[in-house]
Amino acid sequence: MSLRQILIAAISFLWEKLTSLLYRGRVAICPSCCERIYPGACAIVSLPDLQALATLVPLQQEPSGLRRVFSILFPTSLQSEWFVRRQAVRICSHCQYPLPYNIERTRQVTIAIIGDVSSGKSVYIAVLLHLLEEAAFIPSHLRFRCHCLTPEARERYERDYGKPLFVDKVVPRGTPRAIETTHQPIIYEIAIRLEPDLPPVRFNLVIYDTSGEDYVIQARQVRYAPYVLNADALIFMLDPVAVPAMRASLPSDPHFRYGHSLALGHPLDSFSKIVLPLAQSGVRRPRPLAIALSKADLLKKLRPLGQQFSFLRRQPDYRGGLDLTDLTSVDQEVRQLLYEYDLERFLEAVEFYQGQLFDPVCYMAVSAIGYTPDEQGGIPAINPWRCLDPFLWVLHELRLLPARPASAVAAPASGGQALLAGAPSAQARQLSQRRAQP
Repeated sequence: MSLRQILIAAISFLWEKLTSLLYRGRVAICPSCCERIYPGACAIVSLPDLQALATLVPLQQEPSGLRRVFSILFPTSLQSEWFVRRQAVRICSHCQYPLPYNIERTRQVTIAIIGDVSSGKSVYIAVLLHLLEEAAFIPSHLRFRCHCLTPEARERYERDYGKPLFVDKVVPRGTPRAIETTHQPIIYEIAIRLEPDLPPVRFNLVIYDTSGEDYVIQARQVRYAPYVLNADALIFMLDPVAVPAMRASLPSDPHFRYGHSLALGHPLDSFSKIVLPLAQSGVRRPRPLAIALSKADLLKKLRPLGQQFSFLRRQPDYRGGLDLTDLTSVDQEVRQLLYEYDLERFLEAVEFYQGQLFDPVCYMAVSAIGYTPDEQGGIPAINPWRCLDPFLWVLHELRLLPARPASAVAAPASGGQALLAGAPSAQARQLSQRRAQP
């Protein structure tokens, strides 16, 4: 190797290290193709031209050379009259997806709602979106603003899942397998003012819906659901119908005859297949994992009326703030329930990855519908039960939403409403420690 080649290699190495330091915090993930991008280096175009599939004449082309370095460090703001009048948007350098207008300065939070086929993901997401838009979870003393940045994707989801569920009162069809490697997620710009004298906490919430097949088949997950690898938090939907001991204990009921394949995977197999790409990708930081036992209305059929689980007898009051004491109680009960129905190996598998891929982990139970559908999939009404528990807990663990102060937590009520007694579990101590962190 000549001296000239050595100098070129050394300069390239130093330049790469220098730019990695300079660009720290300037990188983002495209919500569509999930590739890493520098928002400041993306081209700016007119949205009507992009939607018309016309020959694009960029309002601002992708910069090059030293101008690219400057643009990455100091991105052009789209909040000016000139750009607003032209409906300017940045487009991804890889897939030309129109990026959120604030992507260069606003934290992007991706919550991956994952699970096997027919685990209830799409119904849960449809209900969650309605609760989110109604601000049903915001304490009365906080100021909240929620604006959808992807109205077309939101309207499409409402047509496919919201209307059948809320208007027609039928369980919507399952999510089909993906055929494209790009996505059209639903993105909300959320602002929460925690203190009157402080600026609001702002973030873009990104929500995807993908078929269970695209999660549990590794080759399909990497190709069609790569956002799982970059997700800030995960909600795993555990279907009680897929638990052999639970399914055997349920009476003959239209719910588990309707919409379920006979080839349901065991929760341990489903979880292991979904987690494998995460483990192989060398995740550097663990992320919160909420394990939500879906279709919790079915759990009422597992025990006599007088011996129901306490979390099925109390609906949390989110207006007072997130009650971590209540969630700790639910966590203990759901863990015990899974243990009773022969899911020890599932619990052990989750514990194995805790601290490596996931931290913390909390078990919950939700029912998006609140009722058991009839044989045609009809439902009398929509009565969500604890659907916000996983979502709010995840936001709290990401330091985006405060919990209810300990002094504001109500004392346990009588008549079966009390929280579980006994010494606090490791999960309870963990939640308490995280609350005490600044």
